Parts: sequence; C-alpha cells; structure tokens
Amino acid sequence: MKIMQKKLIKGKKTVLLISLLVLVLSLSACSAGGEAKPESVTLTLGHALPEGTDASDLLNEFAENVKDKTEGRVVFDVFGNSKLGSESEMMEQLDIGSLESAAIMVGSMQSVDMRMAIEDLPYMWKNVSYARSAYDGEFGDYLADIMKEYNLEKIGYLEWGLRHITNNRNPIVNPEDMEGIKIRVAQTKLRVDAFEEIGALPTIMAFSELYGALQQGAVDAQENPLSTIAAANLNEVQDYLSLTGHFYNTVMVVVEEDSWSSISEEDQNIVLEEMAVTSNKVREANDNAQEKYLGILEDRGMQINDNVDTEAFRNAMLPVYEEWEETEFGEELMNVYREASGW
Repeated sequence: MKIMQKKLIKGKKTVLLISLLVLVLSLSACSAGGEAKPESVTLTLGHALPEGTDASDLLNEFAENVKDKTEGRVVFDVFGNSKLGSESEMMEQLDIGSLESAAIMVGSMQSVDMRMAIEDLPYMWKNVSYARSAYDGEFGDYLADIMKEYNLEKIGYLEWGLRHITNNRNPIVNPEDMEGIKIRVAQTKLRVDAFEEIGALPTIMAFSELYGALQQGAVDAQENPLSTIAAANLNEVQDYLSLTGHFYNTVMVVVEEDSWSSISEEDQNIVLEEMAVTSNKVREANDNAQEKYLGILEDRGMQINDNVDTEAFRNAMLPVYEEWEETEFGEELMNVYREASGW
C-alpha cells in the first residue's frame, strides 16, 4: 500500500513538473517572438463621402475584402456620409484616440497642419494623369510623412476628382462671371482666397447645410465633383453646371499608429494590397463616370456649360500660389509639387 502511494505521489510530481515545463516553454516562445498579436482587430473607419458614390461603395468593398482575406483578423467597420461628424471633427477623434481610421480629404487635414492645404491650390495639375502620378510618387509620400508626424499611418489614396461650379444665375465662362456670386465653400481658407481673387463672395458652410441654403437663396452657388452634385440631387436647387475643374481632390486613408501596430505584418500587407486595388478601381470608375453623371444631370434639367476659359481662371487665381508658399507651404514642398505638376 505504501509503495502504491509513493508511486502515485511520484506520478503527480512528474505531471506537475511537465506542466510547469510546458508553461515555461510557452512563455519563452512568446518572449522570443515579441509581443503576441491579438487574434482580431476591429477599426472604426469614418468618412464624409456621400452614399452611392463609387468611392464610398468601393470603400465598403475594401472592408469586406480585408475581412475575408485576413479571415476576420482585421475588420474595418465603415461609417460614411459624415455619420461620425465632419472631416475636421474626425481628425480630432483620430487625435484623441476615439477613432481608429478615417478617409479624409487631403485639404481638410489642414486642421492639424496647414501644409496639407496645398491640395486646394486652384488648377494645380496640368491634367489628371499628372495628379495621379504625383500622389503615387514623391508628392504623395511627402504628404504622408506630414501625417506620420501626427501618428497617422497612410494606407492609401482615393481619387475624389475635379470640382465644378453650379449656380442659379448664369453659365460660368470667364472669371468675371463669378463677380458678386455668393458661393459655398468647405472650411478651408485657401479656397476662400482663391474665389476672392475672382470677385466671388465665398461662404464657409458644412455640406450638410448646403441643400437648404441653396433652396432658401442664402447662397447662389457651390462647387463639388459631379458624383456629389448628382448624389446630393443639387440639380433640384441649381440651374447651371459649368465644368470649371478648378480643384482636384484626393482622399487620404489613414490608420492611427497604435491601431496599425496592433495588426500583424502579414495582415498589414493584405490591407495595403487591398487599398491599392481599391484606389485603382476608384480611378477606373471616375474615368467612366463623367459622361454618366453629365447625362444624369442633363436629364434632370440642368443646363451644362463646357465652354469655360480655364486658362483665364488659372491666371486670375495664380496670386494665391506665391502668397501661400511664403506663409504656409514653404519652398521645399512647393518644389516637390512643381516637379510633378506638369506645368
């Protein structure tokens, strides 16, 4: 009996020793491999793009593809159409850590660094091809590095496109046609300065207030890409569309640094690859969309004017370049831009 008890005690000690050994080896493996990555990371992604636009729809598709290809390890929970607030408000949320990811217009990022307002230079690219190459190259990298200073990791760019003017007075052909017109602009001082150069009366206003303001006559005009004009049914409160193409907008998709570092390198690569695919799809959609949206807006009764003297507009607005280079952008950034501009 005593022999049996000794064997049982010896057996229990052996099991205990083996269990302790397994625990030590597991801890050692974790230590050697660095901090263990969480099995699943969920990131809320906010943006202000209107629902039903190609960029908005493709962002949702991006989130679905990332979830599938990471087998649920990375989930982007997308809230569009300014459901989480304005772009400047979402930038604040990123800063305090209450939002993990966002797709924000580059120019709107001036709320944290005025150098990002460079996107609002009027007629800054000779054509769209130069703009795309610039964002794919050194210019895009430069802007991404600025955002990295604020602990935001750029995972890609989405083209929003050229902006055009609509109004209720008359077709816009020359800069002089904007004299005295009250035009709504987003909260960006450079856009205000550019329109003041041609005698317009720019009024800063949230997009959510625009339709009512146009309907009530508080403003005469607004400027946006064709997709936004159509999606927001601005044809119901605006008579004339003039294809001025005065600003080119791009959305930067960013992830807060701590959230990004919580994703494994393998899954980070999947996210970057899927965003690159999404970026190309948005560009392809935009290439095919102009005639579609023009047709839609014309069918809805808008009078469309493509006889715009864009050279005269650019020359009239050029004084803002020198002023803003001196006060905000600096020579280095402007040289990177000029090298890529095509002018």
